[in-house]
Amino acid sequence: MRLDFRKQIKFYNIKMAALQTLRNKAGVFITILIALALLAFILTDFIGNGNNIFSNGDKLGEVAGEKIKVQDYQNLVDIQEEFYKLNSRSMSLGEEQQNQLRERVWQTLVHDMAFENVYEGAGVDVTSAEILDMATGNHIAPILRNLFTNPQTGAYDRALAENFLTHKNKDAQAMFYWQNVETELRRARLSDKYNGLLYAGIYCTNAEAQQDSALRAKSVAAEFVSIRYNAIPDSTISVSKSELNNLYNKKKDLYKVDATRDIEYVAFPIRASQEDIEEVEKNLESMKADFENPETDAFDYAHMNSDVESYKTYQKDSQLPSALAEFVKTAKINDVYGPYRDGNEFKMSRLVEIVSRPDSVKARHILITNNEQLADSLYNVLSKNSSNFEELARKYSEDQGSAINGGDLDWFEDGRMVPEFNEACFNNAKGAVVMVKSQYGTHIIKIDDKGVAGTKYSIATIEKTINYSAKTHQSVYDQAYQFLNVAKNREKFEAAVDTFNLIKRFGNGIRANQHNVNAISSAREIVKWAYKADVNEVSDIFEANDQFIVAVLTKAQEKGFAPIEEVSVALNNEIINDKKAAQIEGSVANLSLADVAAKYNSKVDSVKNVSFASYNVAGAGVEPALIGSLVSAENGKVGAVKGNNAVYVYSVVGQEAVPANAAAIRNSYAQSFSYIFNLNEMVVTENANVEDNRILFY
Repeated sequence: MRLDFRKQIKFYNIKMAALQTLRNKAGVFITILIALALLAFILTDFIGNGNNIFSNGDKLGEVAGEKIKVQDYQNLVDIQEEFYKLNSRSMSLGEEQQNQLRERVWQTLVHDMAFENVYEGAGVDVTSAEILDMATGNHIAPILRNLFTNPQTGAYDRALAENFLTHKNKDAQAMFYWQNVETELRRARLSDKYNGLLYAGIYCTNAEAQQDSALRAKSVAAEFVSIRYNAIPDSTISVSKSELNNLYNKKKDLYKVDATRDIEYVAFPIRASQEDIEEVEKNLESMKADFENPETDAFDYAHMNSDVESYKTYQKDSQLPSALAEFVKTAKINDVYGPYRDGNEFKMSRLVEIVSRPDSVKARHILITNNEQLADSLYNVLSKNSSNFEELARKYSEDQGSAINGGDLDWFEDGRMVPEFNEACFNNAKGAVVMVKSQYGTHIIKIDDKGVAGTKYSIATIEKTINYSAKTHQSVYDQAYQFLNVAKNREKFEAAVDTFNLIKRFGNGIRANQHNVNAISSAREIVKWAYKADVNEVSDIFEANDQFIVAVLTKAQEKGFAPIEEVSVALNNEIINDKKAAQIEGSVANLSLADVAAKYNSKVDSVKNVSFASYNVAGAGVEPALIGSLVSAENGKVGAVKGNNAVYVYSVVGQEAVPANAAAIRNSYAQSFSYIFNLNEMVVTENANVEDNRILFY
């Protein structure tokens, strides 16, 4: 069974079935969302059948002559989002994660479509029996080994895998999960098989091995003179337009480029004004009377009024900020310090407790998630006799990370665990067995040891972040608008930069699917504008990363070949160096190395142990042409070769033979597989003529 990327789209139905299961548990809000998703899916099917006016505008791209519809791609993205959430147990993805996932889906889709006919032509296939073997047979796939490894033994649990495969059809989420895993298994096996065919095709004949071995086995000592190209003034060399054009056409394939855009832009940062800062401080000050009232629960009040979530902790004075460390030396319970500024926040702190408390505790636990009766039974037994705590932890604890060690959590610092667990450990005596509930379930805890107690302080703190106000936001926007009102085109943009005393920034080589420009991480709208705008056009005002941006498009490079004007300097230098090399080689004919050195005010360098495997030449640098010439030259014969940095006049003065190893050479050919595979991947993808229109939709 070949990998058919179209089948992945059918998985969307399975995802909807999985979401149906969730809907039954989630109430009206989720039901509405699911209904909207189903409506979108139905509309997609309607569009796909060409039954509305938008049927010609849904082309996201094309690979190997086959169209990719935007909704088909989006369905694949949705599937992978659900798969990611299942794996990470996350409810949502951040913007950066979504961008990375979309890119990964696109690259995978392009690969599958580009290689579809390649696999078929090579006769590469993957059967259902092979997939089963990767799960329960003798060739366990790494992804499954991670999923079905027994945490207590560390070994792959075939019974667990077989049980999952047997019952997966009874659970929509399990089925959805397996369909995605199976697709990855099939893709990996297809790739392995095809790569195996490529590997088998790498062959080195005996003659090739012997020749390569002989070259690698010879080590030479030589003398050479470096004649730098600047020994001949550039002004003495002329380069015609036809010479530039001829060299450009000859090397044109080296100058293939993707579509890019260059912009210049100015930024107007949106920062809190002095008025905004003072307003935050006044806001905190207005809370002080309530906060310092002994009848007010300090931590509840702080929790309700803070911009930053905080928890009750106990700290030594050495762990406190310097200002609070001084405050607690003389403060009484319920005294309040502040408001005070700390970076981009204003804070106000109240001393709640002064206690004697250790820095760390050593404990072990048994975690029970959904069986209170079992938790109560275990606690009743262990609170009377905890001698078999380790044995029961291994048997019953659902915290697999610690269960294998008898529930041992080793030493942990104060505040490291969730609050309920932390307080149970630090507030009870050594040797005690206690039971407490947390967000993870019910814990039966045994306190094995406690560190030396010391004075600690519990301080409740209200934190208010200093943010810009709506008034400040509008004020900065007005500045950007004033700039834009003047900068109507590129020439006026440049003048306005000076007039407004702004710093001009550059965004060069922007690709169509970028989501950032320099340090601007949310710049997708800027990128999309750049690919629609005309050169020298000035943008509207964009808002990103707490700043307003105004840009001008300075260059639009379409996919194809870099124009000759952009590479003319490199071409011109290459032609000049070729002509200089010809002059130099002609001028040193029949001269000794000493005469050459004298003629060009240079010196004679010596080098040893140069072989075909050498990477560079001492005194010359990375010069493969010089290495090849030295290894293949006859003793005593003077020669000259054009290098990267100079013309080298050389003479081999000694050779040393090293035992040849044709087998090693043959093996090195086989080791070039990675390079060959990467090259093949590039060629197949290039021949697929990929058309990428994602910028029109995302």
